[in-house]
Amino acid sequence: MEHIAEVGRVGVVLVLTLGGPLGALLLLNLRDRRQARLLRTVLEQVSSRELRGQLAVQVRSRIFSPRSRVSVHVLACSPDDVWEVMKRLSERLSPHVRLQVAGPGDRCFLATFTLQTTKAQRHPRYPAPSLAAT
Repeated sequence: MEHIAEVGRVGVVLVLTLGGPLGALLLLNLRDRRQARLLRTVLEQVSSRELRGQLAVQVRSRIFSPRSRVSVHVLACSPDDVWEVMKRLSERLSPHVRLQVAGPGDRCFLATFTLQTTKAQRHPRYPAPSLAAT
């Protein structure tokens, strides 16, 4: 009986000693995977030949929150190209992502646009289709 109690105490000490660092490593790994997934999504949308070399992308995620921020700096592009980048990315990113696009504005000033992506909601007048037989 004493042997089982001793094994239990050793087990508790191991969990308390190794649990914190392993939990922190797990959270950091999840954050890094989320950042890599967002970066891959952004690069798939802005990898056209016209924009190559004219973009800088930064992805930031928090450890304890699903919220992330994607910053895209578009330089030496027309304002139409900036709007096209914003449109493409806002359609593809998760609602938990804040999209920030900085690009040239009118009269050569740098303008920053921040979008909160959201899921499209159905209009209440048009209910969702049902599979139920009528």
